[in-house]
Amino acid sequence: MRTAGDVPACRTAMKAEPVDVVVLELGLPDGDAMAFAVELLRSGDTGVIVVTSQTDINTCIAVLHEAADDCLIKPVHPGELAARVRSLHRRCTRHRSQRYRLGCWAVDVQSRTICDIDGRLVTVTRGEFDLLARLIEGQGRIVSREVLSEAVSRGGTDGDVRSVDSLVSRLRRKMAVAAGEPPLIVTAPGFGYRLGGPVETI
Repeated sequence: MRTAGDVPACRTAMKAEPVDVVVLELGLPDGDAMAFAVELLRSGDTGVIVVTSQTDINTCIAVLHEAADDCLIKPVHPGELAARVRSLHRRCTRHRSQRYRLGCWAVDVQSRTICDIDGRLVTVTRGEFDLLARLIEGQGRIVSREVLSEAVSRGGTDGDVRSVDSLVSRLRRKMAVAAGEPPLIVTAPGFGYRLGGPVETI
């Protein structure tokens, strides 16, 4: 997650690293939030959630008609905001390509398959694939063990952060990389894991 204090700062941050969802405060200091929301929505690449302190429901209706995918009136519960961001993220990324190249490996998220450079399938468990898919979603950023555990348990209550380490170990063994190549999964001590190399859409 990244933050920006105004529209120019947000544009600069997004140019450096595109994002899937933007949470936009309607009362930004430069007063250009609504126009920026319309700009983002028209680009078709970024989901927009507007947060406003204006309690008039007509404000939210206007925002939803013209500028955003979702609108929340303050005060907003952090859990609700996080849930809405996750939901919008799923909708925004569903239509995109779900085939990726990780070094010498091709991963198809839709068909849930992994192939080596010669097209041979790698047999993985549901948990192993779910963990790898969540790391791919992270695009090289560190993903905490707790988040990975939630992904593996698919939102259930049977997730165990200790099982994440075991799944990572098995993936490293099954998807070994050649000498000199970046490691498939890198450990962030005390926090979680990230992919060791670039994620390419194919």
